[in-house]
Amino acid sequence: MCQLFALTSPQPVSPDFSLRGFFQRGGKTGDHCDGWGLALFRNREIDLQTYCNAAHSCHNATAVLQAKPRATTAMAHIRKATEGAVALQNSHPFMRTLWGETWVFAHNGDLRNFYPELPPEFLPLGQTDSERAFNAIFSQLAKTFPTRPDIPVLADFLREQSASIARFGTFNYLLSNGSLLIAHCSTELYWTHRRPPFGKVELLDIDISIDLDEINAVEETMYVIATKPLTRGEPWFPMGPGEMRIFESGRMVVEIPPVPVHGSHCLDWNSGWHANRVVLS
Repeated sequence: MCQLFALTSPQPVSPDFSLRGFFQRGGKTGDHCDGWGLALFRNREIDLQTYCNAAHSCHNATAVLQAKPRATTAMAHIRKATEGAVALQNSHPFMRTLWGETWVFAHNGDLRNFYPELPPEFLPLGQTDSERAFNAIFSQLAKTFPTRPDIPVLADFLREQSASIARFGTFNYLLSNGSLLIAHCSTELYWTHRRPPFGKVELLDIDISIDLDEINAVEETMYVIATKPLTRGEPWFPMGPGEMRIFESGRMVVEIPPVPVHGSHCLDWNSGWHANRVVLS
C-alpha cells in the first residue's frame, strides 16, 4: 500500500530533511513506485505537485530537496497502485475546494467495493478508492455545513464519517487546508513532536544524520506524521484504530483516542496507549 507524510509548524520550516528519507521509500527502500505528490502551504497559498513515477529516481523530487522550500504545512504521498492505473490523475494528494478553502487529501489503504453515490460536483477525476472516499466525505460536509464548522464539531463529524468508510477496509488518511491538519488512523500511523532541545537524529532509510539544533531556531517547533517512523533518535508515538488528531497552525488541538475493540491485540495496544507508550525508531 501507499505511505503518508505530513509536517505542520506555527512558523514556515523546511521539510526537506524528513522528505529525504520519505522519498527513499518511493522506489529504493520501499516499493511505492507508482507516483508521488507534495503539497506545501505557505502565505495562505498552496503549491501542489503530483507525478506518476517513483519519487526516489524522479528529478522533480530531487529538485524539491535541493530547493529546501519552507511551509507551515506540508503533505506528501508515495503510491503503490492497488486500484486505478498508474496515471497522474490517480496520484495523491487530491485537491478540492470547500467553503472557499482549498483542501488536500492523501490516503493509505484499500477500500473494497466502495462506490458511494456522489453528486455531479463531487465526481472523481481518477479511478481510485482514495479519491472516492475524499469526495464522499466532502459531499457530506458540503451538504451538512454551509460554512466551516468549529473544530470540535468538524472533528466529531469526520470521526463518524471515517468510521463508516473504514468498514470497507483500511482508511489511514491526512487532510489539510493549510491551517488545519487532520490525521486519521485505521491501522498504522505515527507522530513525533520536534521542539527544543532538538538533538541529533538519523534517517532510517538513508545514511544521513543531523543535529536539529543546528538547522532549527528555538521557535521552530513542528509535528511530523508518517505511516512508519522516519528517524532514529527521537520518540515516535503510534496511533491506534479510529484515533484522530487535529493540528491547528502547528499545534495539536484535538485528540480522539482509539476505538476500544475486543481481542487481545487491541487490548494490548490500548494498554500501551493509556500508558503513553513511546516507540523509538
